Amino acid sequence: MIITICGSCTFAEEMGKAADHLKKKGFEVFTPEPLVTEEWYQENHGRENFLEMKPVWTQNHFKRIQNSDAILILNHEKKGIEGYFGSNTLMELSVAFFLNKKIFLLHPINEEHPHFEELIGMKSIVLNGDLDNLE
Repeated sequence: MIITICGSCTFAEEMGKAADHLKKKGFEVFTPEPLVTEEWYQENHGRENFLEMKPVWTQNHFKRIQNSDAILILNHEKKGIEGYFGSNTLMELSVAFFLNKKIFLLHPINEEHPHFEELIGMKSIVLNGDLDNLE
């Protein structure tokens, strides 16, 4: 199975670790590129370059989703929200849903989550925090 990892780039390190884990299990894995936090990129390349590159990275990630069988959302806690993901990830979820890809969430979400209804409607599969539940 080919899996594209999605989620907040705040979790870039976790994405790299998840990709390594899944590759060891025999999955082909795509990650966001560049696999760094947005803060790191802006500190090293400037905000203007970041804003210029963000749409390119987004389109490239949509293409990775198109060439995958499934997406995995790394939705760790952030900003006090359990199962967090932001607007870019919601767009990636929409692309995956439209393309009939399987959608896996690393962590469960509850009804207080801002995108609860969308995720339930997309028939997301929850891994309960364990990548080994991905099949």
